[in-house]
Amino acid sequence: ALISLTLALTQQTPSHAAQTINLIVAMEHDAGYERTLFKHWVDADHDGCNTRKEVLQQEAITQPTKTGTCTLIGGKWLSPYDNVIYYDQAKLDIDHLVPLSEAWKSGAWRWTPQQRENYANDLQDPRALIAVTASLNRQKSDSDIAHWLPPINTCTYVTNYIAIKIRYQLSFDPLEAKIAENFINTCPIKQITVDILPGYTNPDDTTTTKVTLEQGLK
Repeated sequence: ALISLTLALTQQTPSHAAQTINLIVAMEHDAGYERTLFKHWVDADHDGCNTRKEVLQQEAITQPTKTGTCTLIGGKWLSPYDNVIYYDQAKLDIDHLVPLSEAWKSGAWRWTPQQRENYANDLQDPRALIAVTASLNRQKSDSDIAHWLPPINTCTYVTNYIAIKIRYQLSFDPLEAKIAENFINTCPIKQITVDILPGYTNPDDTTTTKVTLEQGLK
């Protein structure tokens, strides 16, 4: 059945006229996932800091001191999943907000290895990779929003989750889409800002139902 979701969707770099954005609802593709298919914690800009350390620097409340080939000393972080403050980076995991396994099931199985690497190391959208309490990240594992939510800040979490799925044109399974609908209606989520990347299209197939989000560019 069609699930109606309507909210303003604003592109970060609006270069076109207002258009309809389709949120794809489809059954998951379960076969073939291996974590190694997503090369991650690379040093994309060759500055000596891999993706994990880049995220730690981006999200630090107090910046750590960087020495040598990106050894981080000191620093202060706030985990948004539980509002716990950390001074020890070893107690933090870098969470893929939409887990790698979930991305695979939702469309990344169609991507090239480079696209999967780009996804796993996305430093351009600060919602994609989050420094969080390690135990909560491991509790979450590869769960989607229908099966795990953080103890606090759930509206923000779901909003950001939807944004990352739209950014990479990943599909939602029917239960996941229903949870997204519930949060959009109850939080309420009125607007999501997202830079939709070209080349990640999830093509139509016989199992796909499209749910329309109305895009209003401001």
